[in-house]
Amino acid sequence: MILWSILLGLFACIVIGMPISFGLAAICLFIFFYADYGLTTLVSQAVNGLDSFPLLAIPLFILVGEVMSSGGIAKRLVRLASAMVGFVAGGLGQVTVLTSMFFGGISGSAVADASAVGSMMINPMKQHGYSGPRATAIVVAASVVGIIIPPSIPMILFGVVTGTSISQLFMAGIVPGVLITIGLAMATYLQSKKTGAAQPFDFQELLAALKDSVLALLLPIIIVGGILSGVFTPTESAAVALLYALGVSMFVYRSLSLKGFFELCISTGRLTGVVLLLLAFASVLAWLLTANLVPQQIVVMLAELSQNKYVILGVLMLFLLIVGFFMDLTPAMVILAPLMTPVVVKLGIDPVYFGVMMSFILGIGLITPPVGTVLYVGCGVGKVSLEDLVKSLMPYYLTLILLLIAFLAFPGLVLWYK
Repeated sequence: MILWSILLGLFACIVIGMPISFGLAAICLFIFFYADYGLTTLVSQAVNGLDSFPLLAIPLFILVGEVMSSGGIAKRLVRLASAMVGFVAGGLGQVTVLTSMFFGGISGSAVADASAVGSMMINPMKQHGYSGPRATAIVVAASVVGIIIPPSIPMILFGVVTGTSISQLFMAGIVPGVLITIGLAMATYLQSKKTGAAQPFDFQELLAALKDSVLALLLPIIIVGGILSGVFTPTESAAVALLYALGVSMFVYRSLSLKGFFELCISTGRLTGVVLLLLAFASVLAWLLTANLVPQQIVVMLAELSQNKYVILGVLMLFLLIVGFFMDLTPAMVILAPLMTPVVVKLGIDPVYFGVMMSFILGIGLITPPVGTVLYVGCGVGKVSLEDLVKSLMPYYLTLILLLIAFLAFPGLVLWYK
């Protein structure tokens, strides 16, 4: 009864356009009154949901991405990517994909990735013969890498709401992130033979770009290397990365002022507030589901469907893919991860593997209509219509689905470190 009340409530919120965080609050209040729970429990569960040290990593990584974009670090990464792959067919498209991997290795956000890389790469691609929709499609598709390559904000959310090791999630994201980058680069290459290379290969320019961007490249090495070596936690790595990015942007590149940094803090605070409000009420919802044994009921229901855990995993993946069409990644993650993870664990599926797959599938939802957040960011940055952009994204949708099937068929690609 509670599960159906929640699902119907969420559906109603989506239909009427109510923000999901407000909808979750209304659903929780309704259930608490209907089931005669004390409201003190609601407040305590909401506060407990936010009382988590790893959550500090989210605003810090968001701010790192903002500083990187405004402080000159992103431009140097673009120059390096251009020197590395600009000579390949469809060179600027390849540069865009590689830059997204570099940027995602610092910001952990697909939206930040699409916005920053798109503002730098779409116009140059247009000037080299790419149509507006195709140039924007490359940027939008490549942004998915940003939430798989560590650090990853969706993986931090998954780790917080399910109790899964964030360090292991980050480690598991490395190989899939690289494979997604290669897959998107190949798709761009096959479509871009007529476009030609952006520039001939210049070894001297490669050395100069590498020298110019060495401080920028140290940032993802500090983040990932520090976590994997055990020097600091993901949250501590975010703080170290922010201090490093500020130091480089303000005192070495001298492209970010103190006033500009305060403005970035304000925009980061607004975005963080939305995420934390959503997480607070999602924590209440997770408590309600657990208290009413909903995960156990789902296990029984799925067991009646099939005894094969891979069939059940495939059904869950298909469900998440459909959810991604209609719900943004953050609310889908904080609502569904606590519900589905106990189910897959009882089936013998590694929660780290499921966390990476869930992040990837919901990441695909970010670039699909009708609710794809990154899709609309791309339309704004690239100044193209939604219909034209979706048409240009078709080869990339196919590429991402094929990669998803590969990760399902070969779990070792995700759990490579075990």
